[in-house]
Amino acid sequence: MSKKVLVSGASGFIGANLTRALLAQGDEVHVLSRSNSSRWRLNQIKEKLKFHNIQINDKESVLKIVEDIQPEQVFHLAHYGGNVGENDTNLIQRVVIGGTSALFDACGKVSSIKAIVNVGSSSEYGAKQSIMEERMVLKPNTPYGCAKAWATLYGQYLACEKNVPITTLRPFSVFGSWELLPRFMPSVILSCLRGVAPKITNPLLVRDFIFVGDVVRACILSANNPHPGEIINIGFGHQMTLQEATDIILKSTKAKVNIEIGGVGRSYDDVNIVWQADISKAKKLLGWKPEFSQKEAIIKTIKWFNENKNLY
Repeated sequence: MSKKVLVSGASGFIGANLTRALLAQGDEVHVLSRSNSSRWRLNQIKEKLKFHNIQINDKESVLKIVEDIQPEQVFHLAHYGGNVGENDTNLIQRVVIGGTSALFDACGKVSSIKAIVNVGSSSEYGAKQSIMEERMVLKPNTPYGCAKAWATLYGQYLACEKNVPITTLRPFSVFGSWELLPRFMPSVILSCLRGVAPKITNPLLVRDFIFVGDVVRACILSANNPHPGEIINIGFGHQMTLQEATDIILKSTKAKVNIEIGGVGRSYDDVNIVWQADISKAKKLLGWKPEFSQKEAIIKTIKWFNENKNLY
């Protein structure tokens, strides 16, 4: 059945994939977006979307729009600070903290809303020495991680104390179609497709890579079967080294290039930390598990980038 849904951060990597999935199931999709934001990921579907130009931290304007739309489901993905070079702490606070509070407070005043999915980040955990479980004490080690942790905890507070139906999903290392350079997967894939030596920071670093299609499916499952106040990891549940991922890409693209070591990485990366999600709660509450293996998803991603090299 078609629903009226509202998405913040629709022009981002995960948001653009989610927006397409919502349209595909026949939903009426409303998008909160800055008038000057880059919407290149949405160009092919922009005529099917209803845009609302707004600053996400403008409380009064956000409230008016949410009241006017009367959505049934809300997906909150607007963020800043999670990518290399996004270091403006004031902007992190305005978008992640100010934007989240504006949207969640507005949603708490609109009775039509049955579910709110807040997309958090594994960066909230910080560096750990064991598999990351939702019950762990958060020790974020970046301004972005701190802000996302605040957003998660504020959503949990509103759900538990004010009955606002907010569930937080914590994706791990998401990759797939529409991902932006200079992130690892598109950088290595496009380099190999173009016959250029890929550069990776340290081949021994690990990630819990999870396909964007699986993350989108988790978002929709959570909206259709909400668990207000819960925080749920969304990862593959297995960590992979950057070397292992690069080897899959090299073999799949048949690239005859050598790997170069170096470049800018995450400030807190260390070969001694664990970066792996415990996904037992997602399986139990959402009935969710990854549909694609990490290798299968990487191969699907290579195919998409090969067909869409002109966008990059």
